[in-house]
Amino acid sequence: MSYQVSIIIAILTISGSCVVRPSAAGADILAFFPLPVYSHFSGFNPLFLELANRGYRVTVVSPFYPKGDVPTNYRHVPIPDVKIQRIRNPLEIRHTYRVTNMINVKQGMMKMVTRTLELNETRAFLNDTRYAFDLVLTECWYSDIYLAVGHRYSAPVVCLSPMAPSVTLSQSLGVPDHPAYVPSFWLRYSDSMSFGERLYNAAIAAAELIVSEVVFRSTDQQMLDDLYTYPGHRNCPPLDALRQAVQLTLVNGHHSVSYARPYPPNVVQVAGMHMRLQSSTTVDRKFKALLDGATHGAIYFSFGSNIKMSDLEERDVQVFVESFRKLKQIVLWKWENGTIANLPDNVYIDKWFPQQYILSHKNCKLFITHGGYHSLVEALHYGLPLIGFPFFTDQFYNMRFVIENGFGIEILLENLNVKVFVDAIGKILSDRSYKKNAQTASNIFSDLPVSAMDTAVHSVEYLIRNGVADYKLPTSTSLNRYQYFLIDVVVVIGAVVALTALILYKSIGYLRKIINLNDKKSK
Repeated sequence: MSYQVSIIIAILTISGSCVVRPSAAGADILAFFPLPVYSHFSGFNPLFLELANRGYRVTVVSPFYPKGDVPTNYRHVPIPDVKIQRIRNPLEIRHTYRVTNMINVKQGMMKMVTRTLELNETRAFLNDTRYAFDLVLTECWYSDIYLAVGHRYSAPVVCLSPMAPSVTLSQSLGVPDHPAYVPSFWLRYSDSMSFGERLYNAAIAAAELIVSEVVFRSTDQQMLDDLYTYPGHRNCPPLDALRQAVQLTLVNGHHSVSYARPYPPNVVQVAGMHMRLQSSTTVDRKFKALLDGATHGAIYFSFGSNIKMSDLEERDVQVFVESFRKLKQIVLWKWENGTIANLPDNVYIDKWFPQQYILSHKNCKLFITHGGYHSLVEALHYGLPLIGFPFFTDQFYNMRFVIENGFGIEILLENLNVKVFVDAIGKILSDRSYKKNAQTASNIFSDLPVSAMDTAVHSVEYLIRNGVADYKLPTSTSLNRYQYFLIDVVVVIGAVVALTALILYKSIGYLRKIINLNDKKSK
């Protein structure tokens, strides 16, 4: 009898577990990533590939073709690269820093989103009624228009943020973004700010909220109404409701590579997902030979995919050339256009280098970079110090973090000369504290209970298994501005204090009159 009861209990337990945690296997996932910003796509494409490797049917809408072999259930839907208009001279980008840069970035994102949704290929895909998806992954860092894709397929949306969320995104996600200790990534402040820095940081945060609310709010909604043509798009909820419906956000961040800040349970940090060490067997022999033969060490020099070295002024290029001529190390220089005059023998230029392989090589001693977030993550993952030349957006913020933590040195391009550059290289290579601090950060970054990839996959699977109702959004997402900033509480307290002060003032005046009257009577 007890044996039969045990069997029944076991069956009920298994059945109950199946009800509570239904299997996520076999789900259809859409990664809607049509923006032509490769640095954003490359940070999350490894997640798309890993989901496909784990048995999910993954459809990726993107202008970037997958490289190498991909799983059979990873389906790429190509769309044209809409080509973003790029300021030719990087120095001009620097002149649009802070508030103007915020507006320019927002406007640029709006233009890119508009052009991607106007593409015949994008509309054909979204209008095709044969497709059905259980989950939508899409970027919503500085534009939320793609959130409507979740409505298109009646599927929950996972927001993918390629860097720390902006103030406006933080507000919609319920992420604390207090300007007293959370520096804006538009600035070069640390999380320990002076009074003046806190004042300016608060002003920038307020400006971003005001500009978003006053200038772009109605425009964003109009874009949402006008750009989609899929069946039922007229019934799409307003953009504010779509923002409220986002239950999970994956942020490309970690406290070892950026300033610590609090995140609620619905926001998960996954920096490092794109880390994929290349073996020497898969790397071009010429790169392997150069690094293996670098008896004095190697230096890697790259400004990423968005800044073209060939756009630099000739004066700056020649400063780099003459500085490298003074070194005994070899230099691998990512150069996109033709050759460079007077190039010394220890410098090798190419349009593309296997960056992670180079940074991981034992002979690589220094990374000279623009301070982009992926570059910072890769350098610190391999414990490599760096010299940074920041240009725009979060690069100043990233380099401030590098300096604060002793990983490297910042040089502004307008201050560049041979002495400054050579001295900086010499200091990094001779002062062992830079390497030690970078290695310490690397140890912290790598010492996780589970990998960033496993964390991201688990978060996605958790959402599929348990549904949107299980992720509890902070109540702050439903508060009005005056409630969130306690303006009503401050007004009430101020009114009570003022009323109390008035009553005391009147009472004291009344008592004085009585005392004076009694004094007169006694005389």
